[in-house]
Amino acid sequence: MTTHKLLGFSFYIELPNEISGKPQVQNITNKFDLHGSLVSLRRITGETNQEYRNRLWDVNVHPSGSLYEGVVNGIARALGMLREQSLYINLKTTSSGEAVALSPRVDFLANRVVLYSDWRPNGIEIIDKEIRTYKLGDPGYYLDDLIMEINESDCFHAELIGAVRPNTISNTLVRTTSNAIVRDEYIRTDKLTQLEHLYIVKDSVTFLEKNIFQTEVENEPEADGEYMIDYRKGEIQCYTLPSGLSSCSYYAAIFPMRVDTVPVQIFTLQDDDFQDELFNKKELDSGVLVNALPNTEGSEIYHQLFKETEVFWGE
Repeated sequence: MTTHKLLGFSFYIELPNEISGKPQVQNITNKFDLHGSLVSLRRITGETNQEYRNRLWDVNVHPSGSLYEGVVNGIARALGMLREQSLYINLKTTSSGEAVALSPRVDFLANRVVLYSDWRPNGIEIIDKEIRTYKLGDPGYYLDDLIMEINESDCFHAELIGAVRPNTISNTLVRTTSNAIVRDEYIRTDKLTQLEHLYIVKDSVTFLEKNIFQTEVENEPEADGEYMIDYRKGEIQCYTLPSGLSSCSYYAAIFPMRVDTVPVQIFTLQDDDFQDELFNKKELDSGVLVNALPNTEGSEIYHQLFKETEVFWGE
């Protein structure tokens, strides 16, 4: 009779051979996998139910799409790398509690962070500080250095949130802006309307009822067509009673601002900020700087693209 003896993970048989094996993780299909099939999100090999559930929840929190943020969300989630809130930015205030910045804005771009003390859609741009983040030698390359640079600003304050490491590379921050576009907010039948947001961007508010909101004044309205906006409190006061059938659109600066990090980032050659890092600069006679020959990184990227697509290589 053939006998088999089990010792650990070694199996002994009557032949003069020893076979060793290591147990492999096997996913057992359950209700989470059924939900995952509905949103086209497969379980990663060895992923626990808790980890898989977190990724399934993330589908609605950070939806995928064809634009930058949607593509980043989809790729990162498929690889098991979820977005994490990492950076908190708020406005510095005076002793009376008023924000220092007149019309604040913060932009996270491909190679830098730009802090505006005054930004308006009519072309007014007053930069409080610009912090480069792309290269190792840049002052904001790591998150803790970026925070230190932001805190030296006259208008903004920043700090880390969550469990993110201080030495995380700043280019893992999701590219975003503090400004939101509100396209259609209801104006009720009242001489005082409280908008949904605070910190309304100056010169950005437009109304459908042009006869009611005709002339903006700095003090309380006293005649037909006059109105006043408290941009910091998000309040609109008018002299003539609105119909209750109208709306307004505006830009709002969303503060406090929270920015996520995600290990997956996407750069496009159509982005002027990214191109600034790929080309050497040449100064024209007019004093304007333009892109010249690609630098080392730019050459490597373009050569790899041409190699993969055979563009301009005699096809």
